[in-house]
Amino acid sequence: MAGTLPVSGLTASAALAAIGLRTGDTVLIGGAAGGVGIFAVQLAKLAGARVLGTASEGTFGFLRGLGAEPVTYGPGLADRVRALAPEGITAATDLFGREAAETALALGVAPERISVVADGPAPPPGVRKTGALDAGPGALERIAQAIHSGEITVPIAATFPVERIWEAVTTQAERHVHGKIVIAL
Repeated sequence: MAGTLPVSGLTASAALAAIGLRTGDTVLIGGAAGGVGIFAVQLAKLAGARVLGTASEGTFGFLRGLGAEPVTYGPGLADRVRALAPEGITAATDLFGREAAETALALGVAPERISVVADGPAPPPGVRKTGALDAGPGALERIAQAIHSGEITVPIAATFPVERIWEAVTTQAERHVHGKIVIAL
């Protein structure tokens, strides 16, 4: 579990810091059920934001358990977000591709309140690209403390002994795990 914090936890922290997330925001998180998303959802909730998270329908129960309001990604996302949040969204972070970022722009969110973390083409103008290396001082310690105090949970999808590492990699590559894959040494 501790091995997930430096990459996933810090990336989530940096993505939310880049948009200046604050209490009262309604934030759209693209890829909310993924490895970084599970941290981003919980950190946003901890900050006092309302969280709408894009995911496949099979992960909706999992996301609700983390405190997010799930919304199906894909064509028509803007309409589904409007239905969930008729008062609008105020910020967004896209942890997988560009769909949530582009949707947020289409819904009138200012580009400086949108971040992306996935590698790939340049983000839309004004949208902030960020990653784990951009996390602020003390971010890792704050995340670890929130886990220790029970404010954040790290769901474990499966644990594999190091001898079965190929099976663990294959399971993770299927992109449908709900939580972290752990390799026991």
